[in-house]
Amino acid sequence: MLGFIIVAQPLYLLPIERQLTITLTLVMTGLFYYRPFLKFSSSRQSVGRVLLFSIDSVFAIAAVAAGIYITLYYDAIIFRQGAFTAADSVFAVILVFLALDSVRRSVGWPLTVVCTAALAYAMFGRIMPGAFFHRGYTVERITQQLALSFSGLYGIPLRIMVRYVILFIAFGTLLSLSGAADFLVRFSTSLAGRYVGGHGKVAVLASGLIGSISGSAAGNVATTGSVTIPAMKSAGYKPHFAASIEAVASTGGQIMPPIMGAAAFLMSDYLGVSYITVVKAAVVPAFLYFFSAGTAIDVYARSEGILGLPKSAIPSPWSVAKNGWGYLGLILLVYGLLIGGYSPTRAAFIGVIAAFAFSLFRKVGLRSYMQALFEGAESSAKLCAVTAGSGIVVGVIQLTGLGAQLAGSMVDMSNGHLFVLLVLVMITSIILGMGMPTTVVYVLLAALVTPALAELGVDLIGAHFFSFYFGVMAAITPPVALASYAAASIAGSSFDKTGWTAFKMAAPAFIIPFFFAGNPALMMNGTFLEIIYAVICAAAGVWMISAAAMNYFRGKLPWWNRITIIIGALMFIRNNTAAHITGYVILLGFLISRFSITKKRRVEDGCSPGTDIR
Repeated sequence: MLGFIIVAQPLYLLPIERQLTITLTLVMTGLFYYRPFLKFSSSRQSVGRVLLFSIDSVFAIAAVAAGIYITLYYDAIIFRQGAFTAADSVFAVILVFLALDSVRRSVGWPLTVVCTAALAYAMFGRIMPGAFFHRGYTVERITQQLALSFSGLYGIPLRIMVRYVILFIAFGTLLSLSGAADFLVRFSTSLAGRYVGGHGKVAVLASGLIGSISGSAAGNVATTGSVTIPAMKSAGYKPHFAASIEAVASTGGQIMPPIMGAAAFLMSDYLGVSYITVVKAAVVPAFLYFFSAGTAIDVYARSEGILGLPKSAIPSPWSVAKNGWGYLGLILLVYGLLIGGYSPTRAAFIGVIAAFAFSLFRKVGLRSYMQALFEGAESSAKLCAVTAGSGIVVGVIQLTGLGAQLAGSMVDMSNGHLFVLLVLVMITSIILGMGMPTTVVYVLLAALVTPALAELGVDLIGAHFFSFYFGVMAAITPPVALASYAAASIAGSSFDKTGWTAFKMAAPAFIIPFFFAGNPALMMNGTFLEIIYAVICAAAGVWMISAAAMNYFRGKLPWWNRITIIIGALMFIRNNTAAHITGYVILLGFLISRFSITKKRRVEDGCSPGTDIR
């Protein structure tokens, strides 16, 4: 499947519609054999293997038959929309059933249950209460909508996956194969290693750079965490805190331009704007997110006395860049092509070719190639299966009109108050985002909750970013904090402790979307001075929340101090001069009080004025 997309998509060998049907067929066939229908105990293994192979073979044959039928008769099926034949209907039912089972085999039950609930909702709309009521549809009508049109299984999510994401997965796979992850960690060390909390800030920088390409926060943890977490532990970070840093940083990679875990391409298509417009809008939110993570690490490191790395352990940025010019060149090549106006498909394809050529010079063995390509194909297959599953949900939403109904209900619940609606959307986005890959999160939220924000006048790009941002934050929000749990398994720390520590560390990041929802300047929609002023105000608010959440600034903070600066930080959310002045007054009063307390403590302890008290 990976090879088919790499060749067929950039060279336009087939129309995209036929590529979608062939890709989904290959994905389902591979999953049916690679991931058995059931798992048997060892005592029944011999009988189980035969039975499972028979079941999986039937599923695979059905998938191939349905795929061939849709591919061969694609033109005729499009022509007879609304007047389908009996054969069309039979294959539609088969495809939807097989897609559900593919989702279950790929990511387990959570998304499968969501898809099944969506199908049940489409069937039993007549018994639904209030705004969720609709006339209900037959199984035949539902499956025709999902499998024989391009608003279901073969909708925008799978289309984006085939056109862009799989190529970037191949690029990332070949890049990692040649040692790019180690290079990025070394390069990050050369830039951030000297500062307080050295290894923690290195992890933030490295994970942000790599995470933009990855389509999964948990996958990013697995890629960089194996290097950064042991390094942080050796530098004095407690295991659960080292894991939390990696989880928070890896999650931030999903909102990091220019790729944003592939969501940038989806957002561009949904909004009908250029890719560059989406990337520009993501710059400030991403900066604020990583600023909040870096601030939290700095506060913690000072409280624990974790200093920067010694000069002898910090390589020169120029020497690292010189030795790893190939990696840097490959990354900058793809980023430059994207920013320069090349289509994502062409940029990714050129990146794949360049990365493959570079790996040849690195003398990568054939076994390593096969292992890397297998992992890339497995990751691509899982993502294609779950995007097809998300296509089921989106197709049902379009068929029943649920998106407009849910948006209207949320607006009614908020009683027209924007802040209340933002809180409702935040909670809904986090719940829907739990356990979901980045692209699936965005697809679901764009259809379900984003329209509610647009109804109350939030800028359209800001509305999409708001819901998407919180959907991504689900990866570090307990109880289903997949990125935190992946990091905990590497660090050997408690899952619960890691999850809640990451949540506390990311607390400042939870207010960032409220800033840009009420101030378009943070989405690069304003004059230069307006943007700079908005960034300074938001950064001040983020810093104040960080100090309160980590309970430290030049010593432990009393409870009333923490409450005061939280109130001050909230003042910066409103795009109002009086509120901003209040926020700055609170910030100034906090700084004066903390410096005076530490100065008094120095005098009492007999320290010189320049002594640093942690």
